[in-house]
Amino acid sequence: MKTIKYIKTKISIAMGILLLTTAGCERDLSEDVVAATFPSTAEVYTDAPVGLTDEFFISFNPAEGANPNGFGTDDNVAYQGNSSIRIDVPGINDPNGTFIGGIFKDRGNGRNLTSYDALTFWVKGSTTATVGVFGFGTDFEQNKYVVGLDNVHLSTDWTKVVIPIPDASKLVQEKGMFTFSAGTDSTGGLGYTFWIDEIRFEKLGTIAQPRPAIMNGQAATAQTFNGAVAIVNGLTETFNLANGQDVTVTAAPLYYTFTSSNTAVATVTEIGAAVVNTAGTTTITASLNGIDAAGSLTLESLGDFTNAPTPTRDASLVISLFSDAYANVPVDYFNGFWQPFQTTGSADFNVNGDNVLNYTNFNFVGTSFSNPTVDATSMTHAHFDIFIPGTINPGSQLKITIRDFGADGVDGGGDDTNLETTLTTATLVGDAWNSIDIPLTMVNKNRLGLIIYENLGTNLTNFYADNIYFYEVPTTPTAAAPDPTLPAANVISLFSNAYTDVTVDTWRTPWSAAATVFSDVTIAGNDTKKYENLGFVGIETVSNTVDASAMTHIHMDVWSPDFTSFNIKLVDFGPDNAFGGGDDTEHEISVTGPAQGEWVSLDIPLSDFTNLTSRANIAQYILVGQPFEVTDVFIDNIYFHN
Repeated sequence: MKTIKYIKTKISIAMGILLLTTAGCERDLSEDVVAATFPSTAEVYTDAPVGLTDEFFISFNPAEGANPNGFGTDDNVAYQGNSSIRIDVPGINDPNGTFIGGIFKDRGNGRNLTSYDALTFWVKGSTTATVGVFGFGTDFEQNKYVVGLDNVHLSTDWTKVVIPIPDASKLVQEKGMFTFSAGTDSTGGLGYTFWIDEIRFEKLGTIAQPRPAIMNGQAATAQTFNGAVAIVNGLTETFNLANGQDVTVTAAPLYYTFTSSNTAVATVTEIGAAVVNTAGTTTITASLNGIDAAGSLTLESLGDFTNAPTPTRDASLVISLFSDAYANVPVDYFNGFWQPFQTTGSADFNVNGDNVLNYTNFNFVGTSFSNPTVDATSMTHAHFDIFIPGTINPGSQLKITIRDFGADGVDGGGDDTNLETTLTTATLVGDAWNSIDIPLTMVNKNRLGLIIYENLGTNLTNFYADNIYFYEVPTTPTAAAPDPTLPAANVISLFSNAYTDVTVDTWRTPWSAAATVFSDVTIAGNDTKKYENLGFVGIETVSNTVDASAMTHIHMDVWSPDFTSFNIKLVDFGPDNAFGGGDDTEHEISVTGPAQGEWVSLDIPLSDFTNLTSRANIAQYILVGQPFEVTDVFIDNIYFHN
């Protein structure tokens, strides 16, 4: 076996993904352009690469799990001539990557393939297996005219593979000569070898009965919103070959011509992106090379949409599966079909640049991220933003299961562990985003690979999901609290580097909870108060009580890795300005479910302290944390303001 060196390429795109921004700006070729400007060389690989880049195999991105170490040529095996391409598919536990794949690219400006109707080659395997995809059109530039033949079965004898070209007239200047991607799904994780030979474009003249389709030939419907971008998917074309068999390829959107029945509701671009403009209904259809495609997408816009909250956690403390706020790790699929029992479909959409998962006809669904699995050892929580349209019926339940694959790294290997959380109507609110944070209390969480959602209730037939990620809550803040911006004239400050503070007698009274420890600390250069094991603590301005009569709010920035509630009590000593004189008033406010591991800016109207009938002599401030005498709380910027 000859080892081929690999091009070090800066790529982050998966095979077959169209670069929307560049494709949308590409000018169509004029009818006056002579197609023969570019060579029409048919051969891609015979006994050697033909007209390809010097290092002719360009691997998919190793950072996304592609293994660059199994590609070469073999002078001992050939269908015809003296040599073939040899591919060694890595096993599932290979540390260098769990699949192999990449492209062959024309070394010049591209080839004119308009006179051909198919890409053909010969292939055989060391064992019976299934190769994920063969195809052409991927060039790591614009990927305009990608075609793929999925799940090609290997024999231990040489067999010819024919990949029809949907519309050869488009291929005036094609650089993507060949594509493949192979893993071990069909071999139970065991690696294997296959050989490819005699790759070329041909004019067979026997390819017949082209039958294009969109949405996999189905009449799909989806609810959407103004500003959303719905992608027309399921783009295929079926052909009949000379042997009488049908073959179905996937085809890039630019082979199709798309039409919207109501352009006021939505317009559709040449790459099949339906841009929703206003409330109403429209149906998207398409044709390919003059033939109407089976299938359609009917969109019902419900009007304006509220996006999920934008995450603010430090990206260095996050492992994200799905969020536009972070770089996401590789995900195998967001909708795993366990037929025949699963009914859940997907109608994902993009609203104003934010991608949203949309699960329809929901009974259960899985998100797999097993290639590679996720090491969440340092992570403390899992986060989900969930939106359930409509009113949630009593008794509805959404179960979320997070699965670790165990030491063998394989789902169902006998050493898996699950973390199960059931959300009820006590947690979920209809027609609103629900931010769900689940503590990762699993013993094993270094090979996470699957999340399962299950409908245990009555009407959870549809839900949207966004911002799915694991995160670490540090025990100490790494960033300072936000800097106040209010004018000093409008503020009475007890503690803040931004203002001149009034006199505070003590930041921990003797009658505070015994376990609570107070200290002054510095966070990112900013003075901060720390209460370790906060149960309750008293703060006093008895010698110089605060007259907050003209103030409207009390402000406080708080940070804790694990508090579940935080209470603030204000005590006013009344007109006699003395403790226990019979005219004291007080009121306590409880903040439930504050965000953990980030600064929370509390700005509470003093009118909410309804039993605090006077604010002229505020002398005591009592802070209470839950869990009691367990949580640590950091505090900054304590002040009254108007």
